[in-house]
Amino acid sequence: MVYYSVLFISFFLIALIIRINRFVFHALAENSVSLVDKLISDLDEEVKIKLIQKSTNKLVISLMKMLFVVIFAFAFGSIPVIIYCLISRTDYNSLDFFSFYSILSISLGATVPFIIPSARKNNSGYSELSRLLHRMALNNYNIANKLFKKESKKIARKNLKKRHDFVIISGLARAGTTSLMTDLSKISDFVSLNYANMPFLMCPNLWAKFYKPKSKKLKERSHKDGIMIGLNSSEALEEYFFKVKAKDSYIKDSHLSAYSISQEDYIDYLDYQSIIKLDNSKIYLAKNNNFILRYKSVREVNDDFLMVILYRDPLTHAASLLEKHRDYKRLQEEDPFVLEYMNWLGHHEFGLNQKPFVFSNSEENIHDGKESMDYWLKIWINYYGYVLTISHPNTILINYDSYCNNPKETIETILKKAGITAELPDYKSFNNRRNAGDEFSDDVYEEARELYRQLCSKE
Repeated sequence: MVYYSVLFISFFLIALIIRINRFVFHALAENSVSLVDKLISDLDEEVKIKLIQKSTNKLVISLMKMLFVVIFAFAFGSIPVIIYCLISRTDYNSLDFFSFYSILSISLGATVPFIIPSARKNNSGYSELSRLLHRMALNNYNIANKLFKKESKKIARKNLKKRHDFVIISGLARAGTTSLMTDLSKISDFVSLNYANMPFLMCPNLWAKFYKPKSKKLKERSHKDGIMIGLNSSEALEEYFFKVKAKDSYIKDSHLSAYSISQEDYIDYLDYQSIIKLDNSKIYLAKNNNFILRYKSVREVNDDFLMVILYRDPLTHAASLLEKHRDYKRLQEEDPFVLEYMNWLGHHEFGLNQKPFVFSNSEENIHDGKESMDYWLKIWINYYGYVLTISHPNTILINYDSYCNNPKETIETILKKAGITAELPDYKSFNNRRNAGDEFSDDVYEEARELYRQLCSKE
């Protein structure tokens, strides 16, 4: 009995050391995938070789660390067995490791450390293995693009049409885009990306063969704004496609820059919509607050897509943005994975990596303190000042308050524009007003109010 207890303790220590240093194994997996990503890139050979060398060095270091952890774990874990042999004067070669009770003791000892709950705080709701999978899938753009191309070729055999009449819901964050997207996604004519497509956003059909979520459980999203989400809920996920295609070139250190997508990327975008729709009769629907950055270049080649831009009273809107900025700063400081997740999806609306939009080379970045109402009012002015320069019959403005007061009428307006006839439920109006608790400059607010009046006149 003493011997079996010693075996339990020995393998418990081995497993405990490995668990404590599990991130060494995670790094090995990440660096292995990263090396493959560099090997298949289409970069200039000289640049590619340098990146491969850098990735190889990281992989070798990770491998050495892993070997050290394993050797140390088994060496340290052998101490109880060595002590047992010395005290009992038992020859090590005569020890039994393969009897039923020996295997049971080893199994239990090696299992217990991995079922002890982690004390690490987790605000995102993702397990460590899920986080690792997300990092391997979303950090490697070349692999993601190869998977997309492979899936596109497969879907092309179905002869799906490249429909140009897709619908984009957009606006500055906190303008009600998620609520409107949720209402529209309930209409069967539309198809959107959803949370179940994460993290393999570039090859959702391939991922669906392995991941078949059955849970329909809903929970309040991290914004804490009463919107309930589940794995089948539509979400703003398509930005990852544009990040992969542009290789993050429009995401600068201090801002997000307007840019033009190439004709090739636009065709790929239509193919991307096809692998999500899988049906010629469906219309692609997306919520994307960053679409404004590439709007003009897409509009130059497509008059048919419908862009719905929501706007909101600037003071209320700025107060909401400031509140969420503070909330997400706290969440990201407590759990850095929240920041990683938002960066992957191009969500720079608020939090530690908040970045304003810059629509031309002549514009200056907004530098006021992000803890002030003036900063968020200027963010509002910057965004909607640019929106006012857009004039197209298939780009429509929706007042958030009008949507709240009469959601059915708003949705009917959008469906009419999109050429869709559908039976609609009796949507209930709702009220989402708030008071600005922080001080602001009268002149900044008045500038925003004037822009707001101009937006209202264009609706």
